[in-house]
Amino acid sequence: MISLNQKKNKLILLLSVILLSACDSDTMYHSFLHVSKEGWKKSDTLTFKAPITDSLATYRISVEVRNRIDYPYRNLCLFISHNTQDSTVFVTDTIQYSLADESGKWLGTGVGNLYQSACSYTFIAPKRSGNLTFKLSHGMMDNVLIGINDVGIEIKRKK
Repeated sequence: MISLNQKKNKLILLLSVILLSACDSDTMYHSFLHVSKEGWKKSDTLTFKAPITDSLATYRISVEVRNRIDYPYRNLCLFISHNTQDSTVFVTDTIQYSLADESGKWLGTGVGNLYQSACSYTFIAPKRSGNLTFKLSHGMMDNVLIGINDVGIEIKRKK
């Protein structure tokens, strides 16, 4: 049984990590969308609109997932689309995201029944300022996927 002090310490640690990661000056965009507790429907698409103001930079795009311990698989298949320079054409990729190792140990960081991990997706070098749109949906066999809490996109200026 975890004591109240241990729970408080874990909560303080989690909040500290979140606040410190938000202080990164290279981060241009970082946002999460919540997935319903009832599950992520195959037909549900999560859409992120990220303003890009520096057209001379190259950006690293990462996908982040917060999963609960009731997630039934080790991996997560994601379909991710993003718009190209003319904003009307979308490029779609499939990524395999590992959430647990072969022994079932959750990857990333976690407190209690929630774990967060990140997967580097791609690099983008926009030729002009504007909005980048990212659309994510899951590619798992389940029509309703349980255990995914939040999905996020992080865009950082490449050093």
